[in-house]
Amino acid sequence: MRSGVTVLELAVVLALAGIIAGIALPAARRFGDSIAVDRAAHAIVAGHRVARFSAIMRGRRTLLTVRAESLLVRAVVGVDTLTLWTRPGPSGDGVTLAGPARTLVFAPTGLPLGVANATFALTAGAAARNVVVSRLGRTRIVRP
Repeated sequence: MRSGVTVLELAVVLALAGIIAGIALPAARRFGDSIAVDRAAHAIVAGHRVARFSAIMRGRRTLLTVRAESLLVRAVVGVDTLTLWTRPGPSGDGVTLAGPARTLVFAPTGLPLGVANATFALTAGAAARNVVVSRLGRTRIVRP
């Protein structure tokens, strides 16, 4: 008696593997997109907190610049700025940031100055999150 598999058995196993992969791969891609969008949203919130706390701790105005390619926190020193914190932006994770670059300004008290309301719309595939910044500087992450 010979041991092994027939061509028919091999074809059935390959067909089942193809069906399972066809179901699992799109779900895995959606899950990966959701993780990337969450990571980008939390990075923007972290930048906001760093800028606010830096303004309070240093007693200086700070600037948070949110661009697709980078997140940047700078302290205003006279007429110049000093870079305090920088991170890759959402595009580093394959996430799209809608709209132009935006700079938020924080007073030495930690409160935002000027037009501080902002909504940063992040998308990757079917996953989407909005980082909403209120005029008082509160942040929240919402699913649209």
